[in-house]
Amino acid sequence: MKTNQQSSSHVGAADRDYTRRAIGLVLLLLVALPVYRLVGASNTNKIASDVTDAADVSRTLLLLGTLIALIFGIAASRFLERLDVEGKAAGFGHWLVSFRLPRYALILALISALICLGFSIIVLDGKPNLIDAMVQLTQARYAAAKQLAGPVGDLSPFWHLPNSIATPNGWVSQYPPGHVVLLALGMLVGSAVIVGPLLVGVTVFFTALSADRLLPEHKATARFGALLLALSPFLIGLGGAFMNHTAAAAFISIAVYAALRRAEGNFAWAVLSGAAVGATFSVRPLTGVVAAIIVAAIWLIPPKIPTRRVTSAFVTSALGAVLGGAPFLVLLGAYNSHFFGSPLRFGYSALVGPLVGPGFHRDPSGNWYGLPQAIAYTSSDLTTLSLYLFETPIPTCIIVALFLLLAPRLGRGTKIIAIWALLPVLANASYWHHGFFMGPRMLNEWTPAWALLTVISAVGLISLVPPRWQLGGYSLRDGLVIAFAGATLAGVFYLGPQRLERYGGPYLASSRVRVPTTPSPALVFVHGGWPTRLAMRLIARGMRQDSVEAALALNSTCDVQQFTDWYTAAPGARAGDPPAMNFDFSSGERPARMEIVRGDEIRYFESRPFPRACLPQVVSDTVGIIDTAPLMWQADLPGLPGRGTMVVRDLGPARNAALIARYPDRTPMVLLRREKEGRVETVSYAEGMKLLWPNE
Repeated sequence: MKTNQQSSSHVGAADRDYTRRAIGLVLLLLVALPVYRLVGASNTNKIASDVTDAADVSRTLLLLGTLIALIFGIAASRFLERLDVEGKAAGFGHWLVSFRLPRYALILALISALICLGFSIIVLDGKPNLIDAMVQLTQARYAAAKQLAGPVGDLSPFWHLPNSIATPNGWVSQYPPGHVVLLALGMLVGSAVIVGPLLVGVTVFFTALSADRLLPEHKATARFGALLLALSPFLIGLGGAFMNHTAAAAFISIAVYAALRRAEGNFAWAVLSGAAVGATFSVRPLTGVVAAIIVAAIWLIPPKIPTRRVTSAFVTSALGAVLGGAPFLVLLGAYNSHFFGSPLRFGYSALVGPLVGPGFHRDPSGNWYGLPQAIAYTSSDLTTLSLYLFETPIPTCIIVALFLLLAPRLGRGTKIIAIWALLPVLANASYWHHGFFMGPRMLNEWTPAWALLTVISAVGLISLVPPRWQLGGYSLRDGLVIAFAGATLAGVFYLGPQRLERYGGPYLASSRVRVPTTPSPALVFVHGGWPTRLAMRLIARGMRQDSVEAALALNSTCDVQQFTDWYTAAPGARAGDPPAMNFDFSSGERPARMEIVRGDEIRYFESRPFPRACLPQVVSDTVGIIDTAPLMWQADLPGLPGRGTMVVRDLGPARNAALIARYPDRTPMVLLRREKEGRVETVSYAEGMKLLWPNE
């Protein structure tokens, strides 16, 4: 990792790139200042509070960690000056470069994939821990059985999952099918648990190959960036949790590598790059659009050749990319048409409505998303990314920001990597959803670019400090080298593994509840929360999710119960007009909240007595709730062959009777807790109904 300023291509003669410096300044302010707290002032939803809390913790740890690392580094520089710290760092870089590139990339890919596989099996018990992955795994079960979708019918509420939609042509998740297909392929070869680790390995492999081409004069820096990517707990964590971000990261890494190889003249690389972008689009559409722009930037910032040749080569490359991506777009359009009525209508819009798209407007939950919210959420994303990327005590985004501000010049490769890392941040700022889960997950597929840019920035900052700078006998340059090296070692060998370990144990333990084993075919009813029961009944019968969210947020839960009973009844059995409901988020009166048990919150109006007719619903939740989503994808599914356990949602004795009658060969049982937040156990159906619904 050579840091000699005179020999650096990414830190050389001064330029007047004010745009790049302005970006560095904005990046610095968004991370150094608690700008993210603005979202808490204008929003009270759970996502806003989660990202604010996570950013607060991250910022506190980073400020303290940076102070400790710098003090330690500068203090140690006086005692370690004879060890030639910078020379040893350069020697380590030379050792990395001594490996042949394909072998080095393959070694890193295997290491990262094995760590991810171990994390998934040992810590997560081979199971997902977020509904996004659970619902895609459920659809993958059908895809592995050569079915595009699951069945729908009058009993769908017993199986319907959040983030899924019942269409005229069957039940599917709201997500594009790209990642579902990959999970189904994993199931066909034995286990879906291998998919995430394989995708992580692919990401690391092609990123390592690309890094050497982007930084040909600084291969040590490129190799070290690839090494840190392979060990990134942020990449490994979501890969082991079955998330589709990892599939997007893998396809983007292929697209970038193929785009770089296209510069060597072979047209086939342009076709492959377009195919990889198309595959990305089939997994995460907004990410696919950004990936296409990054590929275009690679072709528009080529090695120095005449402008006319650049234009001609770009047009040819773009045509190749269109040719490669077209099959994916055609298949995705056909999928959208089949299930959602139009090639351009995605499951997100079909389920949630038009407010699900990018732009400044109210989100589907009724919260306003404008420029202040975009800035605040972006601040949170960057602050938490600074910690979660490598778990180093020194914030990575601050390192990048200072480099963009202070570097005299950026080489071609560094410019491309900076675009690769920073353009997604701008794109995500235009999108209302900034969910925080195991880190700022909307930036997870861009981990490769951030890993490379962080190492480039650290090396560049060190090279800007003259070796002669001393402070009372302490070397500032050596101190910076020691601080960065110490922070990296702490992240790789202690803080990163510790973070991954914390995703097990009590963290989201409900996602690792085991499917009950029964001696004969069984119908196991699982008791989830009252609001979830209502939401699934409404969505399974065709109500759009944004309307359901409005109903649950703006009305008492008991009023929603009465409306749900009317809405889900057969048209001929509906009595009179629908009960009055408020669906207008701009209305003034809001119901109060009450938590029945952890994770189960209902709404009520303090000025109105609570109807006795709804008391059984509350009573049924008081001993605790269990989510069906972590269990359903692992058990027998409707429409698929199976003679084991079928997991279904408990909707109360009266409604359950219809499902029991439909499956007379299955023994009904109940999965529940006997006491509040107690252990989960399986009991007979009669005993379960008596415990949960004593007054029914």
